[in-house]
Amino acid sequence: MKNTITYSVRDTRKQDIINSFFKTLKEERKTRPFITQNEVIEQAAKGSAPRFYVTFENARRFVSLLMRGKRLPIVNKNKVEMYKEIYRRYKARLKDSDKRYKYIILESIIEEPAPSFYIDEETFRGIVYRTLRDTCRKSEHHKAIA
Repeated sequence: MKNTITYSVRDTRKQDIINSFFKTLKEERKTRPFITQNEVIEQAAKGSAPRFYVTFENARRFVSLLMRGKRLPIVNKNKVEMYKEIYRRYKARLKDSDKRYKYIILESIIEEPAPSFYIDEETFRGIVYRTLRDTCRKSEHHKAIA
């Protein structure tokens, strides 16, 4: 059985991606009223994210590997970049703070705004399309029941 925390991070990421899509759509339509959905997705996918989408346990595990000079057992280049960014912030904070609060430092870092969603454009597009499709289906279902 999957951990409910993982689902929480995944659900939060999905909602933040949708929010980013609609925010970008709203902003772009002010200057370009006939922008395509693909162009909106391209712009939104390049933007920053409200947080890092990783559980504390995974962040702790991979930061620990990087602290010891080990390679990450991950092939996804986006995830590798994400963990390196978390590690970079962690090292910088560790210098300036009490070492007893390592867990608090890491927890605060993963809740900070991230430079990107650390997913490729196709994954971003798939999340947007699936969510919009599912929302439409739910709406049609509610109309059929009423």
